[in-house]
Amino acid sequence: MKSFLSLKSVGSGMTRLLDDFCEINLLNSPVKQQYGINERITFGRWLEKLGFVNQQYKKEGLGLDIGAIINPSYIGIAAYISNSFSNLGDIIAHSFKYNKIWYNYMPPTVVYSEKEAYVSWGRPAYFQAGLYIQETAISEELQVAIFYTRLKQISDDQEIRFSRIKLAIPRPKNVALYQQFFQCPIEFDHRYTKIYIDLALLERKVKKPDPVLLEILKKQADETLRSLSSEDSFVETVNQNILLSIQHHNATVDYVAQKMNISTRVLQNYLKFQNLSFQNMLTQIRIQLAQQYLKDSKLSILEVSFLLAYHEQTSFNRAFKKWTGSSPSRWRELHAHAIT
Repeated sequence: MKSFLSLKSVGSGMTRLLDDFCEINLLNSPVKQQYGINERITFGRWLEKLGFVNQQYKKEGLGLDIGAIINPSYIGIAAYISNSFSNLGDIIAHSFKYNKIWYNYMPPTVVYSEKEAYVSWGRPAYFQAGLYIQETAISEELQVAIFYTRLKQISDDQEIRFSRIKLAIPRPKNVALYQQFFQCPIEFDHRYTKIYIDLALLERKVKKPDPVLLEILKKQADETLRSLSSEDSFVETVNQNILLSIQHHNATVDYVAQKMNISTRVLQNYLKFQNLSFQNMLTQIRIQLAQQYLKDSKLSILEVSFLLAYHEQTSFNRAFKKWTGSSPSRWRELHAHAIT
C-alpha cells in the first residue's frame, strides 16, 4: 500500500494541468513549485493534491472538469504518439503501454469481442484497504475523462461516444452529471473500471496521422519506459495477494507465493532486494484494514479480528496495541467522531 503510493507516479504535466485548472476556477493551487519536464511526483502526493483542490471545489465531478481541459502539452510524448496513429483502433491497441510515462497507475488491458472492445484496469490495494477513497475516485474519473476528451480531439469526428462505462468508484449523488459528460450509460461500484467501445468506432480516422513521426516518437518513448522502474507492478501484485490471503484466512507468505506462481524463497528474496519484507507488508495492510473496520460500529472487535484472519481475538488485541499503542476498544473510543 505504502509502496504503491511511493513507487507509482505521475508526470510533471499533470501538476501543470492541476495548477491551470485552479487558476481558471480561482482556487488555491496545491502546486507550490515548478517541476522540470522530466520530473515526476509520487502517486501519494498526487492524490493529496487532488484532495486539496477537492476541499475547495466542493462539487461532484472534479475529475471530469479537470479532464475536460486536457491538451497534448500536459501529457507529453504519449499524446503526440496517439496523434500520429492512423485510426482510433491503433490508439486503443498500442498507445496504453505509454500511459505509464504520464500516469503510472494500474496497468490497463484491452479485450476484444465480436461487437465491441473494452479497456479495463483494477483497483489498487490501498483503495481496497480504505485509503484515499475520495481522492482515488477523482483520479479514476479524471483518467476516463482524459481518455474520452483526447479521443474527441484526435478523431476527425467529434461525435465520439463510448457504448457504456463501468467505474470502480462509489456511486455519486449526481449520476446525471456523469451521463451528460460521457453521453452514455454509466454504472458505479464495480471491481474494475471498464470502458466499452463499439468496434465500428475503432475505424474512425485520426485527424493528422504521421507514420514517420510515430516511429521516431515510439523509439524515444520506449527509452523512457525502460528508465522507469518495473518494481512497482511486482510490489502491487504482492499487496493484492496479501489482501486476498487475508480474505481467505490464510495470511502467510507461502499462500501469497503460491498465488503468484513463484516459490516462497524467490518472493522473499525479491522483497529483500527491494528493502521490503512480507511480514512488514502484511502488518501495514492489517493496520489500515483494522482502523477501517473499527470505524464501523456494526462490527464487534471479535468480528474485526476474524476479518483480519486472526484465529483468536487476543492475538489481534496484542498486535493492534503493539501497532498503535492502544487496544482496539480504546482506539475506537478515541476515534468515535469518525465511526459510522
